[in-house]
Amino acid sequence: MIKDFGGKVAVITGAASGIGRGLAYGFAKQGMNIVLADIDKENLVKVAKELEEIGIEVMTQLTDVSDPEQVAQLADASYKRFGTVNILCNNAGVGGAGSISLVTLENWKWILGVNVFGVIHGIQYFLNRMLASNEQCHIVNTSSMAGLLSGDNSSYPTSKFAVVAISESLAFDCFNTNVGVSVVCPGRVNTNIIKNTYTFRQNRPGVWLPPAEMIKQSEIGRENLNRILAGAMTPEKLAELVIKAIKNDIFYVLTHPEYIPLVKSRFERINEDALKLYEGIEIKSEQKSKIFKNDSPTFSITYPESFIELKPNPMNLPEVKPVFVAAKEPSIDLLISVIKSSKYGRPLDESVNEIVRRIEDIAREINISSNEPITLRDGTPAYESVIEYKYLGIFPVKSIHLSVLKDEHLIVISIYANANYYNENFRDILYSLEF
Repeated sequence: MIKDFGGKVAVITGAASGIGRGLAYGFAKQGMNIVLADIDKENLVKVAKELEEIGIEVMTQLTDVSDPEQVAQLADASYKRFGTVNILCNNAGVGGAGSISLVTLENWKWILGVNVFGVIHGIQYFLNRMLASNEQCHIVNTSSMAGLLSGDNSSYPTSKFAVVAISESLAFDCFNTNVGVSVVCPGRVNTNIIKNTYTFRQNRPGVWLPPAEMIKQSEIGRENLNRILAGAMTPEKLAELVIKAIKNDIFYVLTHPEYIPLVKSRFERINEDALKLYEGIEIKSEQKSKIFKNDSPTFSITYPESFIELKPNPMNLPEVKPVFVAAKEPSIDLLISVIKSSKYGRPLDESVNEIVRRIEDIAREINISSNEPITLRDGTPAYESVIEYKYLGIFPVKSIHLSVLKDEHLIVISIYANANYYNENFRDILYSLEF
């Protein structure tokens, strides 16, 4: 994560107005050098002159982010001028344009080209350079609350949902690297996106434009929306939140927490529809079981047949030998590993540290909830451990582990589950261990 912004370099698309301009000012006040990219030459030059008065170095580049060649040129020019890029803001965007029954294919191509492929192009031409730099870097993708809540203006929320998905995938790929990732999902912000979108549409052949009668009928609606936007969050305030997110490695930047109940209501609808779909259908509890038997050392466990046995993958830790792997949808994994005690060489109560070492590369906020000595049915001493963490820094996981020293080997049986699927009955699988 980036703590000190002074002297570093930020590239911002859609920087001539609105959120992009706010981000530029926010970074400039932190002492960063700025690359401003936009298709609006007049305002691009204006913003650059204003920023130069702050005393930082500014570069401008006319860029249509829907054109990969222009984004490639932006990247080349930025690195040529400054030698590095620490923050990339894939911010350029255009608004929606009517209901799904009215918009043309050209509307879809235009909005997805800017809002989605603009982000993709930025990642394509900056990410690998950032990774190779070994400097602390961060990519900020601008989505919207419309990326979490669909509605009218069909093409716009479609594009913003895509930006959230792209950002989540990017965060996974960049986990435990020098590149952090954030996705910004603003509510109402006082920008000119409505006016700019209308202006840009005039020059796009094939884009659906509302007829004069429809424009007249919607005058009051537009006036009311402009009143709302006039009192909405300023781009400068949004920039403060983005800077805080970068400094604290926060992924989801929801600038308007008052919208969270609406986001929850969407997932409640998903849950309600799923329950209706299966209403009256009996879901049978698991009855049948399978047995896994290991030869050396000799032991067995019993597990539900709903777990699908998989081929064990070698671990990054050469001394750890996974002997059994099984998975159950969604997000439940059963893993049995064996380590020769001569290579382990620590007391049994420290086996939990070995487990933590295995997950450090894919986890954050690791917490050992419990680590207690127990005795198996045959009198064998063992340790039961419960560990909670954030997988890839985002998804909460709760895992339970049984560690046993037997026949000069450390045997560890583990069940990992998304925290919402964790079940105390997992213990029954662990304690089915027999020698």
